[in-house]
Amino acid sequence: MDISLRNVIKSDWDYILTLRNNKKFKNNFIDQHQISKNEHYNYLENQKSNPNFFNWIICSEKINAGYVRILDNDVSIMIDEKFHNMGIGSKSLKMLEIESKSLGISKLVGRVMCENKSSEKIFQKNDYKLKMYWFEKEI
Repeated sequence: MDISLRNVIKSDWDYILTLRNNKKFKNNFIDQHQISKNEHYNYLENQKSNPNFFNWIICSEKINAGYVRILDNDVSIMIDEKFHNMGIGSKSLKMLEIESKSLGISKLVGRVMCENKSSEKIFQKNDYKLKMYWFEKEI
């Protein structure tokens, strides 16, 4: 399956919001609240001026298959459920690494929730090394 990355444009913002608010993805973020359209649009508008923010739509034969972004070297990947288990996450990460080098980024980090085995698998498959555990407690 051929995939490509293309820069996000404003007309993609609703698609990204749909992915982000999907229960499967939402549970893989530290902040798990349902994001409003206004909140999402404000966030993406503000990120336009952030020199450490880059984002792309993952395309499979010109069809949106997911979203990938880098924020301060932290990688986030969301693959549309219709495209799960097709290797798109790994292929996208490899393509993202090439884009990162061209942007002058020399290190990427994948912060993965413990329960998110699919993301863990993608990063391990692409030779990312586990560097630390993060423990926290609500008090």
